[in-house]
Amino acid sequence: MLNAINNYVQALLDVFYPRICLYCNRNINYHCEQYICGTCRKNIPFVNERHCIRCGSVLGQYSVASEVKGCAFCRSEHLYHDSLTAIAYYDGAIKALIHKYKYERQRFLYKAIGDFLRKNKKLGELMREIDIIVPVPLYWRKKLQRGFNQSELIAREIHRAFLTPFSVNNLIRIKNTTSQTRLSKSKRYSNVQKAFFIKNPAIMKGKRVLLVDDVLTTGLTMRECAKKLKKTGAKSIHLFVFAIAEYKN
Repeated sequence: MLNAINNYVQALLDVFYPRICLYCNRNINYHCEQYICGTCRKNIPFVNERHCIRCGSVLGQYSVASEVKGCAFCRSEHLYHDSLTAIAYYDGAIKALIHKYKYERQRFLYKAIGDFLRKNKKLGELMREIDIIVPVPLYWRKKLQRGFNQSELIAREIHRAFLTPFSVNNLIRIKNTTSQTRLSKSKRYSNVQKAFFIKNPAIMKGKRVLLVDDVLTTGLTMRECAKKLKKTGAKSIHLFVFAIAEYKN
């Protein structure tokens, strides 16, 4: 009876306030679509096996990469993390979803992101090797202005899906950094250097950590977080981002 009433109310709302796809603005089917229409979902640029598991770079047809040494882009880099997993590229409907969620403060859209997380096989396999989930923190003033930490909400969805322990407010940002994409190449590293602090190192000691962020652009923010976690005593660091952007130097 209650379901019938809910369906009736929703049908009535759809007449006056029709649901539309957040990317193409077409009407969506309430019963089988959520926020993104079926056509746009089919065109989502999901990350496939042709990317480096160590740094996330797109690999060519004949590129060679390994989990330990990485690819031609990161082979000579000293990285503190062990792997990088991403669901999609920062383009199309995924870009629209994150932009509305993050910058237009449509917090409820984390539910749509959570749906992608639960259906992703790569994440499911990775979580068997994870002891604790840690979101990339926002500076306290920025979190207050936005009303939430977008990476924390994604991390909480992973926690709910896999019941893996979740740590928040232990890794904190003590420096109000500028967006990396607004800076020159020479200033990116100094921007995030010494920006993070771990209040209780014992929580991370010997743990296999999943470090979570929404979008990977330059990668330096997550690299600095991984460096802090590894030096604190974490056994391994596995980066997870909902989307990965192809950053242009």
